[in-house]
Amino acid sequence: MSRHSIPHVRRSLGERLREGFKPRSRDSSPSLSTGLMAANLPTASAAASSSPQAPSNPSLSHSLLADALKQLSGRDRATIEEHILSTTSDIDLALERALAAAKEKQRCCHEKRWTFTFAGQAVDLKNEADKVVHWLNRFKAVGDIAVQVDPVHAGLPWAGIRLLLEAAVSEANQMTSLLVGCETVLYMTNRLKAYMEFLNDLPVTLTRTNFESHMTTLYARIFRFLARAIQIYKTPSIRRAFNALWQENDVREFEQECDKLGRNVEIEARNCDRTLSVQDREHTKKLEQDLQKMLGELEKWHKIQHSLDRIEVKMDLNKLPYAKGAIFNSYEDDCIVCHRSTRADLLDQVKSWARQPNSKSIFWLNGMAGTGKSTISRTFAEWLTGPDRLGSVDLGASFFFKRGEGDRGSASLFFSTITRQLVQKIPELDARVAEAVTSDPLFFDRSLGEQFDKLIYQPLRTVNITTSSCWTFIVVVDALDECEKDRDIDVILKLWSQLPQISTVCIKLFLTSRPDRPIRLGFKNMSVGIHQDLILHDVPATTIQNDISAFLKDEFLEIRKKYNDDLPSSTSLDTDWPGDEVIQDLVNMAVPLFIVAATVCRFVGDSNFSPEERLKTILHFQKMGQLEQMERIYLPVLTQLPTTLSNRGDEEMLYQQFQVIVGSIVTLAEPLSKTSLADLLNIRQDTIALRLNPLHSILRVPADTETPVRTLHLSLGEFLLSDKVRHKPFGVNGPATHQMLFTKCLEFLSGSGGLRENLCDLEYPGKPRQEVEPTMINEHLSPVFQYACRYWVHHVQHSMVLIHDYDKVHVFLRKHFLHWLEALSLMNRIAEVIGQVGVLKSLVSANNSTQLSSFLEDARRIVLANQHIINIAPLQIYSSVMIFAPQTNVVRNICSQVPAWLRKYPVTPVTWSQELMKLEGHTRSVSAVAFSQDGLLLASGSGDQTIRLWNPTTGQEVQKLEGHTSLVRAVAFSQDGLLLASGSDDETVRLWDPTMGQEMRKLEGHTDWVKAVAFSQDGLLLASGSEDQTVRLWDPTTGQEAQKLEGHTNWVSAVAFSQDGLLLASGSEDQTIRLWDPTTGQEVQKLEGPTGQVSAVAFSPDGLLLASGSDDETIRLWDPTTGQEVRKLEGHTSLVMAVAFSPDGLLLASGSSDATVRLWDPTTGQEVRKLEGHTDWVLAVAFSQDGLLLASGSGDQTIRLWDPTTGQEVRKLEGHTDWVRAVAFSQDGLLLASGSYDQTVRLWDPTTGQEVQKLEGHTKSVEAVAFSPDGLLLASGSDDWTVRLWDLTTSQEVWKVENLSDITAISLIIDNKILTNRGAIIIDDESISGKTLKSSTGKLSMIKEKWIQQNDRNFLWIPQEYRGICSAFCGNTFAIGQYSGQVSFFQLDDT
Repeated sequence: MSRHSIPHVRRSLGERLREGFKPRSRDSSPSLSTGLMAANLPTASAAASSSPQAPSNPSLSHSLLADALKQLSGRDRATIEEHILSTTSDIDLALERALAAAKEKQRCCHEKRWTFTFAGQAVDLKNEADKVVHWLNRFKAVGDIAVQVDPVHAGLPWAGIRLLLEAAVSEANQMTSLLVGCETVLYMTNRLKAYMEFLNDLPVTLTRTNFESHMTTLYARIFRFLARAIQIYKTPSIRRAFNALWQENDVREFEQECDKLGRNVEIEARNCDRTLSVQDREHTKKLEQDLQKMLGELEKWHKIQHSLDRIEVKMDLNKLPYAKGAIFNSYEDDCIVCHRSTRADLLDQVKSWARQPNSKSIFWLNGMAGTGKSTISRTFAEWLTGPDRLGSVDLGASFFFKRGEGDRGSASLFFSTITRQLVQKIPELDARVAEAVTSDPLFFDRSLGEQFDKLIYQPLRTVNITTSSCWTFIVVVDALDECEKDRDIDVILKLWSQLPQISTVCIKLFLTSRPDRPIRLGFKNMSVGIHQDLILHDVPATTIQNDISAFLKDEFLEIRKKYNDDLPSSTSLDTDWPGDEVIQDLVNMAVPLFIVAATVCRFVGDSNFSPEERLKTILHFQKMGQLEQMERIYLPVLTQLPTTLSNRGDEEMLYQQFQVIVGSIVTLAEPLSKTSLADLLNIRQDTIALRLNPLHSILRVPADTETPVRTLHLSLGEFLLSDKVRHKPFGVNGPATHQMLFTKCLEFLSGSGGLRENLCDLEYPGKPRQEVEPTMINEHLSPVFQYACRYWVHHVQHSMVLIHDYDKVHVFLRKHFLHWLEALSLMNRIAEVIGQVGVLKSLVSANNSTQLSSFLEDARRIVLANQHIINIAPLQIYSSVMIFAPQTNVVRNICSQVPAWLRKYPVTPVTWSQELMKLEGHTRSVSAVAFSQDGLLLASGSGDQTIRLWNPTTGQEVQKLEGHTSLVRAVAFSQDGLLLASGSDDETVRLWDPTMGQEMRKLEGHTDWVKAVAFSQDGLLLASGSEDQTVRLWDPTTGQEAQKLEGHTNWVSAVAFSQDGLLLASGSEDQTIRLWDPTTGQEVQKLEGPTGQVSAVAFSPDGLLLASGSDDETIRLWDPTTGQEVRKLEGHTSLVMAVAFSPDGLLLASGSSDATVRLWDPTTGQEVRKLEGHTDWVLAVAFSQDGLLLASGSGDQTIRLWDPTTGQEVRKLEGHTDWVRAVAFSQDGLLLASGSYDQTVRLWDPTTGQEVQKLEGHTKSVEAVAFSPDGLLLASGSDDWTVRLWDLTTSQEVWKVENLSDITAISLIIDNKILTNRGAIIIDDESISGKTLKSSTGKLSMIKEKWIQQNDRNFLWIPQEYRGICSAFCGNTFAIGQYSGQVSFFQLDDT
């Protein structure tokens, strides 16, 4: 028999094993390739030789293998025996082929960069392939030695393993199953080998027998796992194509069971020395140590993925945005701490609170501005990180707010900044946070409540560090009052008050602020058991005086020492300088503000001036009683500026430069470094340094040029911008400075190093922003560049200047609007654009601004419609965003050019439709929508069991509410917006806090699906309607059921209160509307007329009309006083699912299963407008409170926002009259075929889009079409269970095969066969005489999900309305069949 063939002669297993264990000739030995194994791990044989003796035991080996096979079922045993090879040469050959196949899989995974989620983990398939190759190399490296003595090696079904690894795999999920399964088998087999080597050396005892028994069970489990995969592999190819060799649960259960069995084996190994002699016990102990060492090495390699997962976790955590400069001890932090002799009692009190395990969870230190709160915070944080804390507490995280410093003045990055620090301190937290980041990469655009829940609350609930030596983590939050939004302050306090509910880890909050009203109210509404307060200005005056006095004495001692050391003794200061009296004057000047004392010391201690002269200046201003406290410290500094000049004639220039440089510093939205200031202001760095040198006492001026320059206290900016010093030479004109800054920003961005297309030189148009390294972004987008992009609109807004046509703003936008969007996307700031465009629109002059107004309006629509994809892939701004914009869009016509790589794309509508934006996120149909009363939130309920809250201005999802266990059918806000109610198929009504994103209460009582909810106007009652045929009234405050209203004889689909709350209407499947008195629960009237289920009811705002929508395709208007039908509105062509009045009552909106929204005039009953765009049933409609927006939710999984006052008819290229299900190009690309639900096949000219032919004959939907290579024949498959063949020269059907179900894909191949998803069909040769059938070749371009790809890279994103249910391509030309019956064409450049 040839050495390179696998034997097929059937022999008994015993015969094959005996032959296999015979010594081989030298010629048959394989080369000992060490590979990865030799470099990293000991081989099996090496481990064996490390024992005192490693004898082989063939009888034991044969017995173990035979006993393992006996534990298998007959089928599994036959499968394994069939694939066990009998000779070492056959085993070598199979192993070599398995290794070659594994390396091919390794190469494939590397080229395709395949990843897949397996058992909840992201799996890099190349890493899995690496491990499979490694294990195979281990077997190959030990060669003859292992085969002769090792039944694990010889007994493996190597022929079957080779077959599995050689299996054709075309998809990532199949490759994942194959590689993870094989890797797990080979790892477990290596563990078994290690156990076998240990067993061979054991003396015969009872415990040795137990050890062997557990090994046999483990061996049998490995065989069963392999047998199943081999059996699946041997099934017919068509069936196998739809079955992975192993399912995810199979692999997971296999590894868990093997781990358990392995632990049992190891327990017996430890028990083996109990009945042995001392000598044998020592020998066995050494064997067991060797075994554990070997198992550790094997585990290390098997778990290399764990290390890779840790790297992935770190990469995910690097995506956590944070506020620069907000963290204690950051490079930009002030790092000023309390003087060692001050604040001792206060700090002791705070430290005691931190150490006490049962102390309250929040410590609030509050005091007026300048009382030293931030310095105390830094001192406490420093103590928490130092050695004196005795290991009982640690600094968990910190956030130092500072208004006017970008992200430090906002709460948007508060929780992500805190989380980024906590994961460094709390074990296990990082993986849980990384999982949250991976599942929702845009989490930082969510509400504060959702950020807190996903980044902090939920992850902390699942960690446990009770064994840690550090069991209390302190979070230090300084200057919460400097957070820009009062609402955010309230939310932060509410959310943080929930942390005491977590028992897994102890987290405490140390918080400082001014006693501003939002914070006082937040603590007032908090349980007194959660927080304790300390008010700085209530600290005894004598304590503050003593602290300030001690501080001044030490500081002046240091000033005197430094001055005297630098100068001759003749000019030195006296040893008692400045004297107790002066110190006391300075104390009186400063109390209670430490900032005053610190500023005085910095001013007097400036080494460029005489301390005595500086002190005199301070004391001079101190005696001017009409000055406020802060003026007394700033005026001495500022009035001394001219003394720095060698020529007093330069004083005017000095103050001009001061106003530009320092004026910018106190006006900037966030601080910039000296380098960035120089670049932005176009001023030399040395000039900036000269002007800042005398100001170190009031500014923090870093020694380096890259750290931002900032004020030491907010009061400096307030002082320089105040009216009091407006006419002083150092006074700063705020609006003029803002105007100068916005001009400088635009000049910088328009310059040579400014905005351009593809700022980071990305390799392809669809490259995701998430894959662009932050270092690359920062390398291409300097700090000053990013500042100018983000804040130029801010400076325009505060400059008090109106903008108009062709001014500098308009000119900039015309040239750089798209570049600006790209930059903001790269900076992850695209969500800010809508607000900024809104600001610009508000600044447009009423005169001479027509073109600018049009540009800004179209810019707003562009961003509203596309911010999702702009945020994902910045370069799509230049392709997808522009080519799918309306033809008359101003931005498209001014700013864009069709990309060179795109030759053909669909004709878009002429103008914008009524739809303002599309909100995507739900994964099932959207069944309910509702606006909050203030219009700031839009709620949607979905079949995906979630409620989502959206910002209707920007289209951003701000919250996802989870809790329902089935479809959410109804949502409603209370009048004050403080509660959101939802009804679900899980038979519950739930109440939510929309600000916090948390469930407040679950109302139970209904016995079937809850289909409708509504609040009364006063918020005192909540009504719900259910399929249990009842309406229930609830008290939202207590959650108690107030009344049950019975009378309907079928399910209740809709409920609505009248404006005055005196009536409640309900609509039902029983085809009636009933009016109820909610006070008594009595039925007032029954309205009859609809001939189908009443799905929706709504009162007009004045209560004079009641609208109902029904399955009879009508909307009816009723007089609720008399119960009479006033009017019937007809026009929908299918079920009416939703109705809603506009707030002024002048419009009535309806949504229908005909996929349209219609607007009606309720006075005349006339249809005003039909809004088209949804591709499935419209299940919900709602007006915003101002009537400017209409929201609709649909089975197409989207919420769309419409402008109800406008809307143009959109042109369509029509042909099919129903959904297009299949499209295919002819080989030469000159024809396109499409199949449709309308039962026809149509042929199109792709160049003109014109219909060429219509082929009729199918009696149901056409699901698949394909051309013959010569284009003379066309095959079509249909739901009528036929495949038909058409002659395109005559348009005649020439052949048909019947009774073929579920044909969804077909293609023509050689030998007159049609290959379908159901198998091959033979074609009658005579029916197609003269027609040549050949196979076609594949191309590098494809349509994948929402993208057109080229060479596996995303090139063009396709908006939802252009995505279809089928597609085809020829070369680089694509056709997409859409639900509307349209066919869209795309063509990429093929060069």
